[in-house]
Amino acid sequence: MTVDSLPNAIRPLGPIEIYSSSRHPLGLYRCVAVTGRYTLPQNSPPSNTAILKALSNIITTHPMLRVGIADEDTNNAHFTHILEINLNEHVEFREIPDEQDYEKTLEDVQAWCHDQLWSKVESRPPWRIIVLRPGSKPSFEDVIFSFHHSLMDGTSSKQFHEHLLVELNALSPESSSEFESVLSFPEPPSLPEPQDAILAYTSSMSFWAATLWNELGPSFLKSAKPAIWAGKPIDFAHPHKARVHGVDIPAPVVASLLAGARSHGTSITGLLHALILASLATRIPDAPAFASSTPINMRPYMSSTANPALKDTYRVLITTMTHQFASSDVAAFRSPKVDLDALIWHHARELKTQIKDRTATLPADDDSSLLPYISDWASHWQKKDGKERDDSWELSNIGCLSIPTPEEGKRSISRVLFTNGIMVAGGPMSISVASVPGGVLTLGISWNEDVVEEEVMAGLAEDLEVFATRLHETGKFTED
Repeated sequence: MTVDSLPNAIRPLGPIEIYSSSRHPLGLYRCVAVTGRYTLPQNSPPSNTAILKALSNIITTHPMLRVGIADEDTNNAHFTHILEINLNEHVEFREIPDEQDYEKTLEDVQAWCHDQLWSKVESRPPWRIIVLRPGSKPSFEDVIFSFHHSLMDGTSSKQFHEHLLVELNALSPESSSEFESVLSFPEPPSLPEPQDAILAYTSSMSFWAATLWNELGPSFLKSAKPAIWAGKPIDFAHPHKARVHGVDIPAPVVASLLAGARSHGTSITGLLHALILASLATRIPDAPAFASSTPINMRPYMSSTANPALKDTYRVLITTMTHQFASSDVAAFRSPKVDLDALIWHHARELKTQIKDRTATLPADDDSSLLPYISDWASHWQKKDGKERDDSWELSNIGCLSIPTPEEGKRSISRVLFTNGIMVAGGPMSISVASVPGGVLTLGISWNEDVVEEEVMAGLAEDLEVFATRLHETGKFTED
């Protein structure tokens, strides 16, 4: 059966979109979540109607917010036209009592979002918003936006909050007084092209040779993969219990991190990878080695064939690269004579170089170009059950929001908490990074309960905060 013959079908999911849609029915990956903290103008009460009205304008503009997914458990999944959206089914408002720990409640609600499976995905767009407000007279409200990863990526979620802020500040008092919460879309939307249709992938002979050898070469002729620490093995039966913790790096400390990174020839992403390595190498003394991954935004590589009217709409345009930290790298951090600062900056530069070299050659020899060759995604995932994980952590940095300088009488965004979903068949933890201009940078740490020891995760969060603070106060990561 072709997509054209299916009721309400718009287009098939592309390979990178199927990568996510095939995980969802198995419970292996459920959502991405990004929370924006919206400051309220002085003496202005929060308004449910204002948020719903602003949101309706965004839904009208961005078609991926008004599609469903049919046959998502197959290789033939396709997006469906949703004729009507009831915002009351997607948006919830909660007032958090003063006696509750508000920040802990926010983390718990964001973790709850990561645990939820999407229902009725064929007929209801798989995204939700939960608005949290501290007490009855809040000075801010947190808008938690969670979504099925087949709809969009982290960069799109950053754009969502940028757009929501613009829409909220553009509302007139009259326009936010009354609002119809049921939106009608009688005509099917034009969707952005799938990633593989607008990226000019090329593959070298060496890339194909390595791929074929890895897939088809006899195991007795292959070198054993180096053992790494990656938490507990993949276990589909393990309870899905997301944990979320945010680490806020204040603006003056962020400025010191940026200055230090630039002076040492690296970036915030490279530096954070190195700091995570430094922490885990000592917090997990029996870890033989580590591996990490970095998602890469593929928007800069769009070809001229991309529809210009849809280039900037929400979509999935992403790949990833891996980094290996050998046993000798790990042992160096544990040496009694270690110069920790020199070692951290060394690895931070190495990571920056690796990322720079990879982005300079994309979209050539990209593993994402191989996704169409997976003929049975359900079988692909099932084979991973019981196996060791390939990564120790993922670090995803969506960067700084592009928002205007706060103005009197206008809303602004003072904080962004970005968290990756639990990767049941992937790495055991994620560190997700987002910031606001001239303000706080927040590390959103997420993991599945009991896949990694609580002491390790608490220690990692503490180390990252301490490392950053020390650099700001003393110019070094270590104590004298």
